[in-house]
Amino acid sequence: MRFALVDCNNFYVSCERVFRPELNGRPVVVLSNNDGCVISRSQEARALGIEMAAPYFQIRDVLKQAGVTVFSSNYALYGDMSSRVMSVLGEYTPEIDVYSIDEAFLELPDGVDPAAIRQDVLRQTGIPVSIGVGPTRTLAKIANRRAKAGPAGG
Repeated sequence: MRFALVDCNNFYVSCERVFRPELNGRPVVVLSNNDGCVISRSQEARALGIEMAAPYFQIRDVLKQAGVTVFSSNYALYGDMSSRVMSVLGEYTPEIDVYSIDEAFLELPDGVDPAAIRQDVLRQTGIPVSIGVGPTRTLAKIANRRAKAGPAGG
């Protein structure tokens, strides 16, 4: 038995980019309810030093000066995109444990290539994912963190 942890990369930002592909490669952040603080950042925004949970009112000018595109959170969109991702994962195994809006553990059947899952999720939904595989859920989670730290971010 192998377990996989599939984790959507920069999920809220990735959802926004599905419908605004011109934002690929540009810095983007998504803000929490009532635009309180940063809850999702693109890799480009991270590279600018924008921190998670940074209060928007404190960094508004920095974001504007750096040309960062800012979105208010859209939970209806994120829920719908999560359902789409989980549906693709269901094509590989019925044994799915949705861990959060952007993560799921799978019991990975023998012969299933995690790279194929990653490619199918991206092709069918536009959402990039990282996948960690291990003999236990804990080791799959650790493997996922290592995958995210890789050169392509998963």
